[in-house]
Amino acid sequence: MTRQDRSETVGRARAIARIQDVLGAAADRTLVDPHAAIAEMAGLAAAFAGDQQVRALALGARSALELASGYPLGDAHAMRAALADLGELAEEGHEGAEVLALMPDYLDAVRAHQDGDTETAFAIFDDVRARAGALPPGNVLRAALEEIAPMLDAMRGTDPAPVPAAPPGASPATRALHLVARGGMAMRQGAETNLSAIDAGIDDLREAVTLTPDNHPDHVFHLASLALGLGHRAEVTGAGADVDQAIATLERARELARGPEHPQWSFVNEMLAGLRRRRGEAPPARLAALDGLQGYTWRVLLEPDPASARAYAREAAEEAMATAGRCLVDHQPADALRALDSGRALMLFAATELRDPYTRLVEAGRADLADAWRDADDPPPRLREQVLDVLVRDTGVLDPPDLGAIQDALRRLGADALVYLVPARSPAPGWAVIAPADGPPRYLALPHLAIEPGTDVERHLATMTSGDRGLPREIGPAGTDPFAGSVDALCGWAWKAAMGPVVRPYLGQEGVPRLVLVPMGELARVPWQAARGPDGTHVVEHVAVSQAASARMLCATAAAEPVRVGSGGLVLADPDTAGRAAALRSARLEAYAIQQVFYPGATYVGRRPDGSVSRSGAGTPDDVRSWLRADDSRGALLHLASHGTIETASSRLLLAGGDLTAGELIGLLSEDGRRAPALVVLAACHTGRSIHGYDEAYSLGTVFLAAGARSVLSTQWSIPDEDTSLLMYMFHHFLATERREPWDALRRAQLWMLDDDRRPPDRMPGPLRRVLDGAAPERVAAWAGFIHWGR
Repeated sequence: MTRQDRSETVGRARAIARIQDVLGAAADRTLVDPHAAIAEMAGLAAAFAGDQQVRALALGARSALELASGYPLGDAHAMRAALADLGELAEEGHEGAEVLALMPDYLDAVRAHQDGDTETAFAIFDDVRARAGALPPGNVLRAALEEIAPMLDAMRGTDPAPVPAAPPGASPATRALHLVARGGMAMRQGAETNLSAIDAGIDDLREAVTLTPDNHPDHVFHLASLALGLGHRAEVTGAGADVDQAIATLERARELARGPEHPQWSFVNEMLAGLRRRRGEAPPARLAALDGLQGYTWRVLLEPDPASARAYAREAAEEAMATAGRCLVDHQPADALRALDSGRALMLFAATELRDPYTRLVEAGRADLADAWRDADDPPPRLREQVLDVLVRDTGVLDPPDLGAIQDALRRLGADALVYLVPARSPAPGWAVIAPADGPPRYLALPHLAIEPGTDVERHLATMTSGDRGLPREIGPAGTDPFAGSVDALCGWAWKAAMGPVVRPYLGQEGVPRLVLVPMGELARVPWQAARGPDGTHVVEHVAVSQAASARMLCATAAAEPVRVGSGGLVLADPDTAGRAAALRSARLEAYAIQQVFYPGATYVGRRPDGSVSRSGAGTPDDVRSWLRADDSRGALLHLASHGTIETASSRLLLAGGDLTAGELIGLLSEDGRRAPALVVLAACHTGRSIHGYDEAYSLGTVFLAAGARSVLSTQWSIPDEDTSLLMYMFHHFLATERREPWDALRRAQLWMLDDDRRPPDRMPGPLRRVLDGAAPERVAAWAGFIHWGR
């Protein structure tokens, strides 16, 4: 044997021994840094790429570590990473195919639990556990499920069999895990009132803490479990000493967790906030609650899977609104603003914040991470975590803007106030939390600002957003269409519930006050600009209304250099969708007139008013892609008069020969050297409706805004074809001919639609004048569906 052969043999043996050592440490829960071990196994797999056995062992070990890295139902992104490794091994004929068959169901259970559907989650887990029993003894998934089974039973809240003792010879950390499960069961999810049972549970939890050293991955979880038990005993006995001890325990857990990257960060801080409130310590309670919200932001930014990210974002929004309400009870509207923005539009923020962090990583001295990010088509969770670590440390990416930053943005945009609308949660009222451009923040209690299931308001909203209304961009005659009737009824409610009190201080002011709204939750479905007062006038007649995805996005828009719309751009009209959607004859009239009269330098694609296809293009996805990738889009207009649709986790434009999704648009606009258009007008249905839930504000419209477009117009519902053609023509008239800002141009166009004596501008083409002859000014649904975002 040559010296080189001996060296390779020794190196191979050391690698196998190291893999076995790491797996042994993971099995007995003595592994202190699982992330470092995962990276080490990945390194060994790469180093021994030509050695099938060592590579398979290293990849299998990495999968085992990833499977064991979550609490106690698993971490979805770790599960997917492990699934990818096991799939690779199974394809090569290695052990793991059986585990691979179980993993999709395991992930479904994790996702169901994240979505709050615990009944489904436990049913799937029971099935997976039964099937895992057929796996060979020592199989990683079988062992993992057997280990967490007692904890799952404890979480179930039923009366399961007692938690078995840890097996003989088990490591202290494994014994601690069994003690935590037994201690948790003793509390019966906070339902236990027998003091002896509670005391025994706390003894178990305290011993679990003692058995795990401070640097063990389980230690923070065990501390939090002990604090939860102490807090429960304090509720039963009223003992203040238990509250003090629970707070001290949580402060230690918070110190060891270090920051929002720890999976228990939000749980620890939320519990700490509750206990400090119980003790009457309002300021530190608010601080803990606000810090806890950062954990949700971290998880959404870290999570590449939309379904899992959506679950975290939903939790974030709910907790943000609850925290904001508690801040307002303490008369602290500035803290309420911070809380609300911490849980708002997180998926949109993640999609844009991490679309290309290359420059910031290089400036932070991490060119290695920058290059790895650019080289990865779909950056894996471990790389995302490393990148986030750098961004959080060097850019404060998790911090929402403070009041000063919001006010600076408002002044730059010429707006008077940012207004968060927060729905009522019984018994608390709803709120308007207001950041004025100058002066202290304020808030209003709004007791009627609630959308409860089964109420008239909820039914009207359901009618407005229903997909069963027939053809898009089409509503029936005034007074006969349920949709139009629902819009009209909702306008009266919107004034009483919120807009009347909100706009009252601005009435009678000189000039046109401008408010930027951030409606939370289901309130995003309401056409606030059309709210109707007792005198029959609408909000738009008193103030200008824009919307913002969040204060974060507002500040980003304000910081960007203003760009005025030029005479060029791309105008797309009624592309032939091959029968997937109805023809939009008025949309052709609208778009052709807009291009001919206002933007003669723009490219026109799609169908002309006579139905023929433009020589410049049929209005395909490639037409839009090519234009977005061109070098001359800066300062240009993008006007899309077509069909839009929203589906589960997807929003898309229906074009000739295919569709464009919001996700693809984010990718297109984030390519190197791309410049977003100055103005994007989405004269298509549902382009302002959120894809991932109403607190997300992640829509076709906000995608353009977040990618750099200075102003965007989008729609809340299926807009009427003929009336929209008039509104859009007048919008561009005020924008291009009278040189109004986009927000002002939209408001003036909407006021023109309301005017009984409206007259067409001199250059309005004859076909549109004929549409005007049959249009009724009283049809609120004809103009109220459009929202302005940005400048």
